Amino acid sequence: MSAKPGYVQQSRWGDDMSGVNQGRMRSLASSVSECNPGSGREIGLALDRCFARIRIQVSGRVGVGKSSVRAVLTASTVSRFPDVGWEDVEITETAAMDVPSAPDPDLDGDVVVYVLTSGAQKADVDAMASASHVVPVLAKADTVDDLVGALDRLTSAVGIEVFALMGTIARAVSEGEPKSFEMLRRAAPHLSPDMMLTRERFLRADIHHTSESRDVPTAAERDELVERIEILGVRTVVEALGSDPTMDDVRIRLLLLDVSGAARFIDTVRQSVERVRIERQARLLHRLTELAAEHPTSAEELETFLASDQAVLAIMRSALDALGETAGPGNKVESAALWLARAQSTEDPNYSRAARAISRGYLRMRARP
Repeated sequence: MSAKPGYVQQSRWGDDMSGVNQGRMRSLASSVSECNPGSGREIGLALDRCFARIRIQVSGRVGVGKSSVRAVLTASTVSRFPDVGWEDVEITETAAMDVPSAPDPDLDGDVVVYVLTSGAQKADVDAMASASHVVPVLAKADTVDDLVGALDRLTSAVGIEVFALMGTIARAVSEGEPKSFEMLRRAAPHLSPDMMLTRERFLRADIHHTSESRDVPTAAERDELVERIEILGVRTVVEALGSDPTMDDVRIRLLLLDVSGAARFIDTVRQSVERVRIERQARLLHRLTELAAEHPTSAEELETFLASDQAVLAIMRSALDALGETAGPGNKVESAALWLARAQSTEDPNYSRAARAISRGYLRMRARP
C-alpha cells in the first residue's frame, strides 16, 4: 500500500515542468523510427504504457456505499471541480468483495478506492494490501456516532489513513443538488438550533415568520432538502448564513464539500493519480535509457532528450516522490547544494542517486528564465 506523504504539485512546476510531454515524445518516436524502426516501435510501446488511461477502481463489501463514492469521484471530473487534472482517468466500480461462494474481484486498478464500514475485517485488510495505491474511505461517516474513534480504529487496522466521507451530502453537492439554497436562505432567520437537532424536529418544526408566508419552507420542501443534504447539511448552511447572510450558493457548496469530507478525499485520490503519472514517467525514462544502450543508431537522439529540461525535471519529480519529499519554494541554488550534500553524506546508494537527481533538477529550475 502506498502511503507516502510526498507529492509534487503540478502548479509549482508550470506547463513545461509538470511532466513528460506526450506530443514531444510521439515526435521523438517518429523521428527515431526513420533511422531505426525497431527502436521507434519500442519507444511507441513505452509511450502507450506511460500515457494509457489511469484506472481508479472503487471496491468494498456489499452495502458500504461504493456507488455513492464512485458518483462523487465521477462528478469531480466535470467543471464544478476545476483543475482536478483527471482528463486521462477512468473510474470503475468492482463487484462486491468477500461474497460467499463468489470470487473476489481483481484489484488491478492503478488506484484503488476501498470503501469500508466502521469495522475492517481481515478480508478488507488483505484486499487493500494487494493494491499499490489505495485510498481507504468510510463512506457513511454521517451514520457513525464516534467518528473520530472509528477512524482511529480503522486506520490502525488497515495501516494507512482512512478518510471520512459523508456520502449523501457529498454525492448531492458534487452532482449539483440542491439546485439552489434560496429556500433555506429565506428560512434561516426563522430557524432555531433546537429545530435542527434531528430530521424529525426539522420536518415538524412550527417555523414562525415575520414577513411573507413564502419565507416558510413547506414540509415537502424540507423533506426534499434533508433527503439531499441530511440534517447536518441543513444545520451547516443555516449556521453559515447566520454568520454571513451574503454567502452565495457557490460558497455554500464548497463549505458542504469540506464538511462532508469530499474535498479532502478527492484531493487525496488526485494525489494518488499524480503519483501514478510520476511513476509511469520514471519507468518511461528508464526504458529510453535502455533503448539508447541497445540501439546505437538512435542513441544520440535519445540521449539528447534524456539530458533535456523536461527529462531531468521528470526524474527529479520521481526522486522527490520516492523520498517522500516535495519541491520547496526556497532558493533553488541553496536547495541544489543541500541535496548534493545529502547525496555525498549518505551510504545508501539509492538515496544518493535520488538526491543527486533532485539537486540537478533544482539547478535546471534555477537556470530557466
